[in-house]
Amino acid sequence: MALAACLALSTTAFTTIPTTHQKTSHTSLVAINSRSIQSTILYMSSTDIESKTSSLKRLPESAVELTLSIPGKATSAAYDKTLSEVSKNVSIPGFRKGAKIPPQVIENAWSKNGGKKALKTTAINELCGELIGSALKDEYDLEPIGQPTLVTSAEELADGFTPGEDLEVIIKCDVWPEIQWKDPSEGQEKTYMGLKGTYKRKPFNQERFDAALNDLKERYAKLEPYDDGSQALTQGDACKVNMVGYMANSDGSKGEALPDAASGDNVEVILGPGRYMEGLVEGLEGGKVGETKTVNVRFPAVSSTIMLN
Repeated sequence: MALAACLALSTTAFTTIPTTHQKTSHTSLVAINSRSIQSTILYMSSTDIESKTSSLKRLPESAVELTLSIPGKATSAAYDKTLSEVSKNVSIPGFRKGAKIPPQVIENAWSKNGGKKALKTTAINELCGELIGSALKDEYDLEPIGQPTLVTSAEELADGFTPGEDLEVIIKCDVWPEIQWKDPSEGQEKTYMGLKGTYKRKPFNQERFDAALNDLKERYAKLEPYDDGSQALTQGDACKVNMVGYMANSDGSKGEALPDAASGDNVEVILGPGRYMEGLVEGLEGGKVGETKTVNVRFPAVSSTIMLN
């Protein structure tokens, strides 16, 4: 589909300066029943946690099966903590935000999100997440690989879960394998000495390497404003534009205005190939701050003819 766009360059244009590195950080939250509840320390004493019992069964291929018997005090504390967290995210008439709300009221208010069963499921997941790692590391000196999984899902366990009553859960998890070397015979080297391995390396692909390198350069590029506002835009530059879109008539003139989705103020455009609809970058190249340009662009053939202003 063809369209024309009238783009007004705002008062700032930028040039990209690649940086050598940039550190990033992220925080991961586990989504439970379409809600993300940030993990916090359970409201239980160390005595409650230590009173749990566990047993471990070795499985083939460096896997283990951990059985946890969790005391009623811990299950009650986990459910209370879940209710406390949920109460911060619901608005209930007659109760101030942050006020202590009776469990039955919270459960009814949470009905659209799964009700009491969803709350129990969340409590079980939180409880297991709190206890599994410490049980494996502290009691059995094992380091889990990947994410431990419940043999019986938290949703199924929730059917028989009663806060304040003991709960037994069984977890499967991969762990680092134990390697046992055979003792060498007298006068011989250890059995792992002299072992040889082979590998095949795929041919080096310069094109893919260059593409990945350029992607990293663009991702971590630093934008610096031009000192000279009369500087013409070139490939690799960035600019901010105010745009209004119109359908393009058959004679190239401006037609019916497009919806707001095709317009916007202070829209950042980075001049580079393959980023936007055909014609946009080419139409902006050579532009200067303060100019107004009409740019003819084209959408894929599946759409109709359009024009931007």
